Amino acid sequence: MISLLHSGKFWLKFLVFGFATLILLLAIDVAVLHYLFNAEKIQKHVDALVEKNGQQVVFDHKIRRSLFPRPTVTIQHLRVNDAVNHLTVAEADTVKIGLSWQSLLGKPVIEKLQISDAQFHFFRTPQGKWNLDYLWHRADSAESFAVNRLIVENSEVTVRDVEINQRIQKLNLLFKKLDNNSSLLQTMGLLSGDGMHSFNYQIEGLYRPNADMQWQDVKLNIATNLHSLGESTSQWNFDARVLSDQQLLQTGHVQWQWQSQRNQFHVSGTGQNWQISWGSLFLPQINGVATAQIDDNNINATVTANNTSWSKNRWSIGQFQIDSGWQNKLHQTALNMSGQLSWPDSQHWMIDNLVVNSHQDTVNHLPNSRFMSDLNGTINGDMAGNGKLSLDGQFDNQSLNVDLNYAQQAETAKLSGVINLAQLNLRPYLESQIALMPENWQQLWQKWLTGRRVELEFNTNALMTSTVQLNQLQASITADATSVSVNPLKIQLYGGNSTGMLQIFNNTPLSWKTKQQAAGIQIKLFLQDLFGFSNLDGQGEVDLDLHSEGQTFKQSLKNISGQAKILMRKGMWSGIDINNILQHSDNQTTVSFNETNHTPFRLVILDLPINNSLTQNSHLQLHADNFDIKGNGMIKWLQQQMDYNVLVATRSGNKQNYLPLRINGTFTKPSFTIDYQRLTAGLHTPKQKQDSLRQTLQQQWQWLNQGAHTSSETNHSEKKP
Repeated sequence: MISLLHSGKFWLKFLVFGFATLILLLAIDVAVLHYLFNAEKIQKHVDALVEKNGQQVVFDHKIRRSLFPRPTVTIQHLRVNDAVNHLTVAEADTVKIGLSWQSLLGKPVIEKLQISDAQFHFFRTPQGKWNLDYLWHRADSAESFAVNRLIVENSEVTVRDVEINQRIQKLNLLFKKLDNNSSLLQTMGLLSGDGMHSFNYQIEGLYRPNADMQWQDVKLNIATNLHSLGESTSQWNFDARVLSDQQLLQTGHVQWQWQSQRNQFHVSGTGQNWQISWGSLFLPQINGVATAQIDDNNINATVTANNTSWSKNRWSIGQFQIDSGWQNKLHQTALNMSGQLSWPDSQHWMIDNLVVNSHQDTVNHLPNSRFMSDLNGTINGDMAGNGKLSLDGQFDNQSLNVDLNYAQQAETAKLSGVINLAQLNLRPYLESQIALMPENWQQLWQKWLTGRRVELEFNTNALMTSTVQLNQLQASITADATSVSVNPLKIQLYGGNSTGMLQIFNNTPLSWKTKQQAAGIQIKLFLQDLFGFSNLDGQGEVDLDLHSEGQTFKQSLKNISGQAKILMRKGMWSGIDINNILQHSDNQTTVSFNETNHTPFRLVILDLPINNSLTQNSHLQLHADNFDIKGNGMIKWLQQQMDYNVLVATRSGNKQNYLPLRINGTFTKPSFTIDYQRLTAGLHTPKQKQDSLRQTLQQQWQWLNQGAHTSSETNHSEKKP
């Protein structure tokens, strides 16, 4: 025996016999493979599988076969057609069927089914059933997963319903049998469709057909790009069961989260018993907690939604509640919203029973409550981007009614409507030490209104600022990315009425212009509130035409230019009594301001040209019963100083006498000085000047008192019966 093992002839015969045996076995395997998987038998088998569903299968009968690494049959250009309407149900460039070696003994066992570059088409039949409805019913059958490994590569799925078109592109799928009781699913793709954002997804889970929840530890990852959130990702983890009769997936407990780098947005939540199918979605309850960071604002919110459903691209929410809080180093704001969402049809949506509550207060400062609202109403809109908002309730403890319409037009969108507010108190907003507007408010203005236009009617019974109260305000407001215009602007103030306009331009530096015509107003209150000047009292008219520019309020004040005109009737000039200015003045040239003195007048006209907050050639006219004052001067508005040179003209019969007077100093306490130089012009000696001054003063005093006495007698006689 040992000598035989050392024999070369033995090994040569053994190798020849073994090789011949191997060739024979391979030939037998190939023959068996050709016999079991010839085109006719494959056609017969697949026809038996789909013919009862009204479908037929065609493929290229030039089938390729190989033995290594396992027996494999390759079918090319396979297509499944609907026998009635001849629509293509599925098609694949290549289908590889990998068999186990035991298949060569007679009974085929599919080890691997690999489908490449395929397209699957799901659609509803005229009877309302899906064309691949039988796949749902086979999902629970014993033969549904006879394949140990199912691989789908670079394929596409389309779903068409009456109002739904969805598509999965770049589909890759692996379904792998782990043991007799469990299989592994891994799939990824790009899902898109009508009325939805496209997103990439990845799914991994275990399938246990005998468990109550057949799909266990399912992990769903989503990546998408949303207009409001930018690039976003989400993760979902749940168990689920397949309800074949209802063609849906029902989950157990769901944990989910969504995050975006934009504004550091993050939301996480839970759910239970969600029901999902291609054409519908029902979520009995959703709970979530969200956080975000916008600039220096920390935002947190809790979200609850009950009975949320989606079907045929229509959403409905039985009841939702959003409780949010915004906080930065200056303010803390609460905003709560609740309501019901529904879609009356595929193109229109509505939020009913909308409730909005808000409140803002300061942080680390004295309390300064504002933006307090308690509103109820509705919102409705459509898929074209049009919408309508109606709200009633309270804003800052005052009655508010809002009706707004948002309409998408050819080139711009327009927001229009009416806002009626009983009273608007701006003091909590303007008197706060904290800036009302963010530093980049002009950039935000341009960003928000680019391609949009605002046209609003605003009415309020009273608008209160730090210095003035405006009553019965009516404003027509228009705005776009470049300007805001209030025209007309009608208000009641200081006992009178004013009509005009205001326009603000969003340029650098910021600029504005205004025109106002006020009639029947109390001039003293007007001048006192605006300029701190309270020495003229009377009823009259004001005509303003002003403009300015400046990036800050102080810069704008420095650059005010334009024209102002003030006309007063039957008033009083406080601080000086012209009738008695010369009573004890043989040589007096200066009269000090005295709050108890006053000069009545019939008419005052004041023309005020303004250039960069400076008036250099103002013309003043004052007409009393027995004298007139005319002159010119200048005003420094920011410094609240004036300097006027006037002539006091007294009358006696047909004669007039002129007294030059200079009025200068601050608005609050100006000084009155007789202009000695003008009075004695042309005189040479001190005695001549002294005599001229004395004569003028005496004559002025005599004529003034005669005029006052005559006026008094006239008034007295008019009162007699």
